[in-house]
Amino acid sequence: MQRAVTPREPDLAGLRRLAEEMADAKGQKPTTTHLLAALASGNDDAAQLLLERRLEPEVLLRAARVTTDDAPDAIARAIQKARELAGRTGQGRNEARSIHVLFALCQEPGTAAHRTLVQCGSDVTRLRVASMQLALGLAPPRRAPVTTRVEKERASGILPIAPKATKATPQARLTPPAKPAASNPNASRLGFPKQEVNAKREKKEKDEPHAKKAKPVVVAPAPKNDARFAIDPKQFPLLAQISKNLTQLAARGELDPVVGRDAEIERSLDVLAKRNANNACLVGAPGVGKTSVARGLAQRIADGVDVACFEDRIVLGIEPAALLAGTGVRGSLAERIQQLKGEIAKAKGRIIVFFDEIHVLFGQEAGDEAATELRLALARGEITCIGATTENDYKKAIDCDAGLSRCFTPIEVTELTPEEALLAIEGVAPLFEKHHGCKYDENALAKSVMWSVRYLPSRALPDKAVSILDLAGARTRRRGERLVELEQIAEVVSELAGVPEERLLETDAERLLRLEELLGERIVGHRHALERIATVLRRNASGFRSRRPIGTFLLLGPTGVGKTETAKAIAECLFHSADAMTRLDLSEYAESHAIARLVGAPPGYVGHDAGGQLTETVRRRPYQVVLLDEIEKAHRDVLEGFLQVFDEGRLTDGRGRTVDFTNTVILLTSNIGADLSPSASTRGRIGFGSRRVDAQERAREIARYQEAVSDAARRALPPELFNRLDEVLAFAPLGREDVAEVARRILRGLARDLELARGVRLDASPSAIDALLDQGGFDPEMGARPMRRAIGRHIEAPIADMILRGELRRGDTALIDVEDGKIVARPA
Repeated sequence: MQRAVTPREPDLAGLRRLAEEMADAKGQKPTTTHLLAALASGNDDAAQLLLERRLEPEVLLRAARVTTDDAPDAIARAIQKARELAGRTGQGRNEARSIHVLFALCQEPGTAAHRTLVQCGSDVTRLRVASMQLALGLAPPRRAPVTTRVEKERASGILPIAPKATKATPQARLTPPAKPAASNPNASRLGFPKQEVNAKREKKEKDEPHAKKAKPVVVAPAPKNDARFAIDPKQFPLLAQISKNLTQLAARGELDPVVGRDAEIERSLDVLAKRNANNACLVGAPGVGKTSVARGLAQRIADGVDVACFEDRIVLGIEPAALLAGTGVRGSLAERIQQLKGEIAKAKGRIIVFFDEIHVLFGQEAGDEAATELRLALARGEITCIGATTENDYKKAIDCDAGLSRCFTPIEVTELTPEEALLAIEGVAPLFEKHHGCKYDENALAKSVMWSVRYLPSRALPDKAVSILDLAGARTRRRGERLVELEQIAEVVSELAGVPEERLLETDAERLLRLEELLGERIVGHRHALERIATVLRRNASGFRSRRPIGTFLLLGPTGVGKTETAKAIAECLFHSADAMTRLDLSEYAESHAIARLVGAPPGYVGHDAGGQLTETVRRRPYQVVLLDEIEKAHRDVLEGFLQVFDEGRLTDGRGRTVDFTNTVILLTSNIGADLSPSASTRGRIGFGSRRVDAQERAREIARYQEAVSDAARRALPPELFNRLDEVLAFAPLGREDVAEVARRILRGLARDLELARGVRLDASPSAIDALLDQGGFDPEMGARPMRRAIGRHIEAPIADMILRGELRRGDTALIDVEDGKIVARPA
């Protein structure tokens, strides 16, 4: 039957206005996630469905910071679909309600609201079915509108939502009642303590019916009954000694929240429910959250959510070190495992054991006898367990043993995405705030994720971001401060990653807007090429690059003009370090089989586990510059291996892993067209001879030179490779003034190093620069490299002699000048 619209239920236009106001208050662009938050702030069925899943408005608004819609008019489309649904069900388009909007949002996977529901751990399918039943009038209303103060605070997120009562399963209803406690005190609990009743309080309330009532206070809901998940130390002495009862801790609310691991928890429950080989093994890199999956499973059992056959199960976490402790005598570990099996058998299938670092139990520390006992127990189903280990350890300890591998079903636990990691961190942030006695700024939480991804690539989310927050909170508390802001996060990341703190606090937008200026601080000349590089990097950083790398450039020109220096400058500007670069000389890849060195040897070949020189480096440090030198010398098969990198931003290595190149800048260098150098045929015309030319003529000649070199590269390279490049840039030979500027920059760097190391200042006259150019520092065909040799020969060597002879001491100044046409160095 059709349910009448209550007066308190907002119309759809009002919902849209409320969503836009929420987004405006946060300084965000309105998305369907804001529409979801507007639904959660109401008093109707849609709000109740969301609040029952702990999706309060504030939770959804925090998620709105990292979710976006695929379509620009997603809110309007959702409301339109809600009206269409109301019309199809005979209610009329104008009678669409909030529940229709919620159903429409659950139907669209491309919306920000749908992604938010998934990331917050909600079962979207169940939510869609529930909203559809309410929209069609097939289910009664959830409950009366929220009226009490406690319920209002609970709905707004001030108080936690009361846990749902767990219904008894058919099996539990069929179980015969236990005997009275007086005759058989342990019969009703199978070793699990029974719940006690506070008789004193009941007696006091009965005896004092007219006692003065205390003032009402608002309290959080009482914790769930954890007694049914306890184990009796008398019946289970070994388990009580070496294990941690995760299910009981979950029932008490003492476990950290788990976000973004619903898929892994679901697969683990499916494996544990199997009749045979019902042991799951969580496989993943350190820090990705394998242990959190076990915690989430225990929490799911304690909450009674989608665990119809696991209501009474108990998850016990056992550290292998605790199981191995004190078993040095031969046979003692086997005896302990026998005792473990006996206690698990007493529980009649109620105990699930979680072994972190499970590979230790099958390694050399455990011994063959104990490993055999444990292998037999798993194969016979005497122990139901969840293990956790890394990919390498799983292959070495479990996968290599055919019998043992049959007992386990591996479940891959991948690293959380930055968006999922942010939601996970927001869930645990209150725990760190309580521990450190401080408050985390919202921007600090977001930056801890973003900076950890960029500057700590060797570690995994969410572990690395949590470590940053924990250290920043500890430092803030030690200094007596109360708020953790961007400055504290930047200070910690700067120490962990070696990145200057001021660079971290500078926004990417500010740095990109003055990218030409930053590149020009290291690169002399080539202004037009630097502008084109900066344009591409700004365009791609703004989101116009799809799944391609940040930029792909081909740098052409003779030696010594600054191609490699440009790569270092880009690495320093974008990734804050000139060392954030992988350099590969493709002249070493002249054979077709050399591509195996880039991506790793295929299975069965020597070095298969080592990974590729390119893929392994990028996998460990995804934010960097990849410099491919002398590409014209590589085999064509090697060059074609880069096609999917340039086009799709990914490459599959020899171990079958997909490596992401979307956060890299790829530079290819080549000497193609070096024989077209103006120094050979048009030296006088562009300023390398005696005849002087004006700036406009020089610009025209350089443009013609760049066009000729680009055409030569087009003819020499495979067309499918050339067509995937963002820019092809020809670096013209450096002029005399350019080399003079290079000399001044080298001398400034030398002066800084000399004063820092020896306390000696350096002063070079302008005539010394001209003399360096004339005495071997300038060669139009060799670029800037001869200047480095000239400075070493005419300046560094004499100063080194004077320092060793004691003629220059700390505080002195070394003067560089010209006398009788020769460069001389003397103390001031």
